[in-house]
Amino acid sequence: MNDLLGLGKTTDKLISTVERALGAVYRPYGIRREADAEAYRLNTLEDAKTDAQVRNTVELARAKTEANIILAEGQQTLEARLQARLRHEVLRQQQNIERIVVGALTEPQPESGVEDVDEDWLTGFFEHAQKVSGAEMQALWSRVLVLEVGTPGTFSSRSLDVLRKMTPREAIAFQAACRLASSYSIESSRKNILYGAIHDSWYWPAETPEIELSEFDLAFLDRVNLVQIGLMYEDSLVSGDISRDKQLSLHFASTHLKLQAKRVNVKIRCYSLTPVGSELAALIAPEEDSAYIAALCASLSKFFHV
Repeated sequence: MNDLLGLGKTTDKLISTVERALGAVYRPYGIRREADAEAYRLNTLEDAKTDAQVRNTVELARAKTEANIILAEGQQTLEARLQARLRHEVLRQQQNIERIVVGALTEPQPESGVEDVDEDWLTGFFEHAQKVSGAEMQALWSRVLVLEVGTPGTFSSRSLDVLRKMTPREAIAFQAACRLASSYSIESSRKNILYGAIHDSWYWPAETPEIELSEFDLAFLDRVNLVQIGLMYEDSLVSGDISRDKQLSLHFASTHLKLQAKRVNVKIRCYSLTPVGSELAALIAPEEDSAYIAALCASLSKFFHV
């Protein structure tokens, strides 16, 4: 049952998790500090003498004093700039954290168990989160926090490292990859991106028309970038021989295909998401590309009843 403020147990757990990670009760405006100014004082010479030698000594001492004043003022300005930069950086980091936490509180809250989020994971999360400034990427980090609080262990520390380094362009490419991905079982995560099939025979090798993934927003360079940041495997994969007497299921976000091989020694060709890619795919809304599915059916129909 929700409490009087309308906050369910899952939301309460999210708030307490954030408080535990940040070391204090969470406040929307946690850092407001003023830098103290340091004053510099210099002694002046007294009783100037008329004697030339004494006058020269006095002038030399005055010059040294003025030089020290200039150096002191310069040092004061340098320290002031340093303090201003550090204060700006800390405030910006706090603002990033607060936006991510507020975003997490506005996300739909999944069912949550009693298990707490790992302390080391929380520390790593907020160390990364404080450096995330873009609104779109902050939304992803909010979703990470919500899902991890709901089911601790959903995202590994390696996934956080990859997400922290991901650029907006790579995030868009990854979303495209997830729209094309399917699985062979409804229980498993969608991680295979099929683009054709081959008939492996010593006397008549053949293959289906290869699907050009760039036509579905996953160009070659995008795949290279996803490989480099650890979300996709570099080489395409080939399945084992698919039996003619067994149906192969393909599960997309809402579309399910049944494949029946027309001949023996038929294999599927695909690209695949890495374990980190499969973890981060949970952040992407379950969507599919109907045009890609149609192209895939047309390609596979050469060797399969679809």
